[in-house]
Amino acid sequence: MLSKMKVPARHLLRGDIVGSGEVVIAVSTGSRTPRGKIEVLLEKNDRRRIALWGAGSTINIQRETVKMKTADTTQEATAIPLSDRLPTFHELASFDAGKAWDCLTPEQQREIGIIALRFGTVGQCEEYFHETIEEVRKGFMSSHWTPQVQETAVWPRLQIQLIESAAREAFQTLCDHFDPMWPQLFGWAAGKEVTQP
Repeated sequence: MLSKMKVPARHLLRGDIVGSGEVVIAVSTGSRTPRGKIEVLLEKNDRRRIALWGAGSTINIQRETVKMKTADTTQEATAIPLSDRLPTFHELASFDAGKAWDCLTPEQQREIGIIALRFGTVGQCEEYFHETIEEVRKGFMSSHWTPQVQETAVWPRLQIQLIESAAREAFQTLCDHFDPMWPQLFGWAAGKEVTQP
Protein backbone atom coordinates (compact mmCIF):
# COMPACT_ATOMS: atom_id res chain seq x y z
CA MET A 1 0.00 0.00 0.00
CA LEU A 2 1.25 3.51 -0.83
CA SER A 3 1.19 6.37 1.67
CA LYS A 4 1.45 10.05 0.78
CA MET A 5 4.02 12.11 2.65
CA LYS A 6 6.47 14.99 2.36
CA VAL A 7 10.21 14.45 2.77
CA PRO A 8 13.35 16.53 2.22
CA ALA A 9 14.90 15.62 -1.14
CA ARG A 10 17.99 14.20 0.61
CA HIS A 11 15.74 11.51 2.19
CA LEU A 12 14.25 10.24 -1.05
CA LEU A 13 14.48 6.48 -1.40
CA ARG A 14 14.62 4.19 -4.41
CA GLY A 15 11.04 3.37 -5.40
CA ASP A 16 9.46 6.60 -4.09
CA ILE A 17 6.93 8.11 -6.52
CA VAL A 18 7.18 11.91 -6.85
CA GLY A 19 4.30 14.25 -7.67
CA SER A 20 4.91 14.01 -11.43
CA GLY A 21 4.33 10.25 -11.28
CA GLU A 22 8.01 9.49 -11.85
CA VAL A 23 9.74 6.79 -9.81
CA VAL A 24 13.02 7.51 -7.98
CA ILE A 25 15.74 5.23 -9.36
CA ALA A 26 18.75 6.71 -7.56
CA VAL A 27 19.75 9.66 -5.38
CA SER A 28 23.32 10.97 -5.28
CA THR A 29 25.44 13.85 -4.02
CA GLY A 30 28.49 13.23 -6.17
CA SER A 31 31.43 15.55 -6.69
CA ARG A 32 29.72 17.03 -9.78
CA THR A 33 26.70 18.05 -7.73
CA PRO A 34 26.77 21.63 -6.39
CA ARG A 35 26.96 22.02 -2.61
CA GLY A 36 23.56 21.69 -0.94
CA LYS A 37 22.06 19.97 -4.01
CA ILE A 38 21.28 16.37 -4.84
CA GLU A 39 20.95 14.62 -8.16
CA VAL A 40 17.86 12.42 -8.53
CA LEU A 41 17.45 9.90 -11.34
CA LEU A 42 13.75 9.57 -12.20
CA GLU A 43 11.89 7.18 -14.51
CA LYS A 44 8.41 7.12 -16.04
CA ASN A 45 7.20 5.01 -18.97
CA ASP A 46 10.74 3.73 -19.65
CA ARG A 47 12.06 7.30 -19.97
CA ARG A 48 14.68 8.51 -17.55
CA ARG A 49 15.77 12.00 -16.59
CA ILE A 50 18.01 13.61 -14.02
CA ALA A 51 16.64 16.29 -11.67
CA LEU A 52 18.83 18.60 -9.58
CA TRP A 53 17.07 19.60 -6.32
CA GLY A 54 18.08 21.40 -3.17
CA ALA A 55 18.87 18.80 -0.50
CA GLY A 56 16.36 20.39 1.90
CA SER A 57 13.60 20.94 -0.68
CA THR A 58 10.31 19.40 0.44
CA ILE A 59 9.10 16.77 -2.03
CA ASN A 60 5.59 15.29 -2.10
CA ILE A 61 5.90 11.55 -2.57
CA GLN A 62 4.09 8.27 -2.34
CA ARG A 63 6.00 5.53 -0.52
CA GLU A 64 5.33 1.87 0.03
CA THR A 65 4.24 1.12 3.60
CA VAL A 66 5.18 -1.92 5.62
CA LYS A 67 3.11 -3.86 8.15
CA MET A 68 4.33 -3.81 11.74
CA LYS A 69 2.82 -6.14 14.32
CA THR A 70 2.34 -4.94 17.86
CA ALA A 71 1.15 -7.03 20.79
CA ASP A 72 -2.55 -6.49 20.14
CA THR A 73 -2.89 -5.19 16.59
CA THR A 74 -1.32 -4.87 13.18
CA GLN A 75 -0.64 -1.32 12.10
CA GLU A 76 0.86 0.25 9.04
CA ALA A 77 4.06 2.23 9.31
CA THR A 78 5.97 3.96 6.58
CA ALA A 79 9.51 2.88 5.89
CA ILE A 80 10.76 6.35 6.70
CA PRO A 81 14.18 6.82 8.31
CA LEU A 82 14.33 8.06 11.92
CA SER A 83 16.42 11.00 10.71
CA ASP A 84 13.35 12.23 8.80
CA ARG A 85 10.96 11.94 11.75
CA LEU A 86 9.67 15.23 13.16
CA PRO A 87 9.84 15.68 16.93
CA THR A 88 6.60 15.91 18.90
CA PHE A 89 5.67 19.05 20.80
CA HIS A 90 6.68 17.42 24.08
CA GLU A 91 10.06 16.34 22.69
CA LEU A 92 10.82 19.89 21.57
CA ALA A 93 9.45 21.52 24.73
CA SER A 94 11.53 19.26 26.98
CA PHE A 95 14.65 19.10 24.78
CA ASP A 96 17.79 19.30 26.92
CA ALA A 97 20.57 20.73 24.73
CA GLY A 98 23.21 20.21 27.44
CA LYS A 99 22.37 16.54 27.80
CA ALA A 100 22.33 16.07 24.01
CA TRP A 101 25.70 17.86 23.73
CA ASP A 102 27.24 15.57 26.36
CA CYS A 103 26.15 12.51 24.33
CA LEU A 104 28.08 13.68 21.26
CA THR A 105 31.59 12.54 20.49
CA PRO A 106 34.39 15.13 20.65
CA GLU A 107 34.58 15.02 16.83
CA GLN A 108 30.85 15.77 16.52
CA GLN A 109 31.13 18.57 19.09
CA ARG A 110 34.01 20.13 17.14
CA GLU A 111 32.18 19.87 13.82
CA ILE A 112 28.96 21.36 15.20
CA GLY A 113 30.89 24.07 17.04
CA ILE A 114 32.65 25.19 13.87
CA ILE A 115 29.38 25.26 11.88
CA ALA A 116 27.59 27.14 14.70
CA LEU A 117 30.41 29.70 14.96
CA ARG A 118 30.27 30.35 11.22
CA PHE A 119 26.51 30.83 11.29
CA GLY A 120 26.66 32.88 14.50
CA THR A 121 29.16 35.35 13.06
CA VAL A 122 28.34 35.56 9.36
CA GLY A 123 24.60 35.01 9.86
CA GLN A 124 24.32 37.54 12.65
CA CYS A 125 26.15 40.24 10.70
CA GLU A 126 24.10 39.82 7.53
CA GLU A 127 21.63 42.66 8.33
CA TYR A 128 24.18 45.25 9.45
CA PHE A 129 25.69 46.37 6.16
CA HIS A 130 24.13 48.79 3.66
CA GLU A 131 25.16 50.84 0.63
CA THR A 132 24.59 54.27 2.21
CA ILE A 133 24.94 55.76 5.69
CA GLU A 134 21.22 56.61 5.65
CA GLU A 135 20.32 52.95 5.12
CA VAL A 136 22.71 51.97 7.92
CA ARG A 137 21.03 54.43 10.29
CA LYS A 138 17.61 53.01 9.41
CA GLY A 139 18.97 49.47 9.76
CA PHE A 140 18.51 46.92 12.50
CA MET A 141 19.73 48.08 15.95
CA SER A 142 22.02 50.76 14.47
CA SER A 143 20.85 53.66 16.67
CA HIS A 144 23.27 52.77 19.49
CA TRP A 145 26.35 52.77 17.24
CA THR A 146 28.74 55.72 17.23
CA PRO A 147 28.95 57.67 13.94
CA GLN A 148 32.42 56.22 13.32
CA VAL A 149 31.12 52.63 13.65
CA GLN A 150 28.10 53.42 11.46
CA GLU A 151 30.45 54.54 8.69
CA THR A 152 32.22 51.15 8.74
CA ALA A 153 28.88 49.48 7.89
CA VAL A 154 28.71 51.17 4.46
CA TRP A 155 29.77 48.53 1.93
CA PRO A 156 29.57 48.13 -1.87
CA ARG A 157 26.54 46.17 -3.11
CA LEU A 158 28.65 43.22 -4.31
CA GLN A 159 30.22 42.74 -0.87
CA ILE A 160 26.78 42.91 0.78
CA GLN A 161 25.46 40.27 -1.62
CA LEU A 162 28.45 38.01 -0.93
CA ILE A 163 27.85 38.22 2.84
CA GLU A 164 24.10 37.58 2.39
CA SER A 165 24.92 34.53 0.27
CA ALA A 166 27.46 33.28 2.83
CA ALA A 167 24.91 33.73 5.64
CA ARG A 168 22.27 31.72 3.75
CA GLU A 169 24.83 29.00 3.03
CA ALA A 170 25.94 28.91 6.69
CA PHE A 171 22.33 28.52 7.82
CA GLN A 172 21.65 25.76 5.26
CA THR A 173 24.85 23.95 6.30
CA LEU A 174 23.74 24.12 9.93
CA CYS A 175 20.29 22.69 9.07
CA ASP A 176 21.70 20.00 6.77
CA HIS A 177 24.14 18.91 9.47
CA PHE A 178 21.52 18.56 12.21
CA ASP A 179 18.80 16.67 10.31
CA PRO A 180 20.63 13.31 10.19
CA MET A 181 21.55 13.70 13.88
CA TRP A 182 18.00 14.02 15.21
CA PRO A 183 17.75 10.37 16.35
CA GLN A 184 20.95 10.77 18.39
CA LEU A 185 20.07 14.22 19.78
CA PHE A 186 16.55 13.17 20.83
CA GLY A 187 17.58 9.66 21.90
CA TRP A 188 15.14 8.06 19.47
CA ALA A 189 14.89 4.36 18.85
CA ALA A 190 12.62 2.66 16.32
CA GLY A 191 9.02 2.72 17.54
CA LYS A 192 9.81 5.00 20.53
CA GLU A 193 8.02 8.32 20.88
CA VAL A 194 7.74 10.75 23.77
CA THR A 195 4.15 11.81 24.34
CA GLN A 196 4.35 13.27 27.85
CA PRO A 197 6.71 15.93 29.18
